[in-house]
Amino acid sequence: MRTQVLIIGGGFAGASTAQALEKRGINTTLVDKKDYFEVTYAVLRDVAHPEKNNGKSRKRYADFLDGQFIQSAVVELNAHFAVLASGETIHFDIVVIASGSRYPSLPLAKSVDASSLESRNNELQTYHDALKQAKDVLILGGGVVGVELAGELAYAMPHLKVTLAHNGPHLLNGFKSKASKKALSQLTRIGVEVQFNARYQETEDGLVNTTNGAKINPDITFSATGVIPNNEFLKRHYAHVLNPQGQVIVNEALAVTGQQHMYAIGDIADVGEAKLGYLAVEQGKYLANSIAKQISGSQPKPYKRHPFMALVPTGQETGIVQFPFMVSTWKPLVNIKQKDLFISKTFNGFTQ
Repeated sequence: MRTQVLIIGGGFAGASTAQALEKRGINTTLVDKKDYFEVTYAVLRDVAHPEKNNGKSRKRYADFLDGQFIQSAVVELNAHFAVLASGETIHFDIVVIASGSRYPSLPLAKSVDASSLESRNNELQTYHDALKQAKDVLILGGGVVGVELAGELAYAMPHLKVTLAHNGPHLLNGFKSKASKKALSQLTRIGVEVQFNARYQETEDGLVNTTNGAKINPDITFSATGVIPNNEFLKRHYAHVLNPQGQVIVNEALAVTGQQHMYAIGDIADVGEAKLGYLAVEQGKYLANSIAKQISGSQPKPYKRHPFMALVPTGQETGIVQFPFMVSTWKPLVNIKQKDLFISKTFNGFTQ
């Protein structure tokens, strides 16, 4: 097979790049091991309250993608072609590495095994059914995912005793102090027990907090720690372009350092800005425009990094918004995301 642009990975970065290139008349082939796109920041609510979004946060690529889609995994990347798990090869002029990252300890957030839309829906329903039968839940990790998951469960499933254990002194590492304090206040208000400097170890009698010796035996434990970049297919020929965290090193134009016609964006890339879905989309749009300019013989401008901004829900009615210049919990601002967790905005952006 041959394509102008091969895109490896169909998350926010890969899908936005593919759509933007196709609109410019550039032939693309997107490869992903799943047959569906998922608005990942809506998944936690899908588990806690599936009726709220009613499955709208996932769509098959075939239902919205304009270019060619191949459901498979890239197992090896070479300078001018990629080898798929099926043994087939795809030759390309340009390749975009957008393979993203995974949570090995939290497939709830990003599935490890569900390669079809039906199996993913069933997987999330299984989590929800188990939570309905549970009495207490322990969440390890006080980052964005841990905070959001605690809020969603405590709000939508008040029968649960939700404990959020963080190994540091404050929630949301990397956020402003005010944002951390506001998140703590909002979670506490809806019944979440937050533990700081807590490190749990599994024993025969349950989990033990090695900091103070306290024991806990929850019905369900979620570990929202340890994101790993999906870089296995790069290790044979391109291990030298990976930084110590396993991310691809890119220059100011998001091109892989020292390589021609090879780019990397999204979670897999060391871009120098936060790993957030909306920023991955911005990177995809920039890269599509940059590639189109190069094909037409023009010189693209460098990618402009965005300042850190985030909107973190803590349940369905509250949340914190961090801008470079302020932190706010003002409800109209929070409700921008609470309306449908940007599901409509995401899919409308792909089709416009």
